[in-house]
Amino acid sequence: MAAVLFGLGLSEALAADNVWKGAWKFQLSQDQPWLGYYDPQGKTVFLIGCGTHFEVLAVYPATPKQDGRQSATITIASGKTQTDFAGFVDVGSEQTPPNAEMFDQADLGFPDLEQDKWRALENRVLELLDSGQPLTISAEGNSYVLPRVKAPRWRTRFQKIC
Repeated sequence: MAAVLFGLGLSEALAADNVWKGAWKFQLSQDQPWLGYYDPQGKTVFLIGCGTHFEVLAVYPATPKQDGRQSATITIASGKTQTDFAGFVDVGSEQTPPNAEMFDQADLGFPDLEQDKWRALENRVLELLDSGQPLTISAEGNSYVLPRVKAPRWRTRFQKIC
């Protein structure tokens, strides 16, 4: 598998040999489910959950074209399946790896989708994450790979609450 492409302004915390040493965690925050991948220092590399919004956060694998918040798209792939996510990229925080830009998307890009179509889209994203294969996060020709999701019963618990 491909390793993390480096030289993107990301810190040593996201070097190819360290991303693989991170961990998947499923947790509840204010009774809302969150599935995340965290680097060895506990910084958020990838996070998906539902609360006020269904939210997808990920370290942006490319160098943004400008400073500050801007429109962006990432692709998450697992095996031969992939899904594009349109949202925005902005600076990280103390909860993200140093010097990392973060991609953010609310409501899978469709806040006004009718319930049946929303559930089908949500299920497709959860299937992608639950494929049992590594996840490749890519944008603008750059990418990094996360190991397959390893969090006991995360999907059942996630869908029971959301």
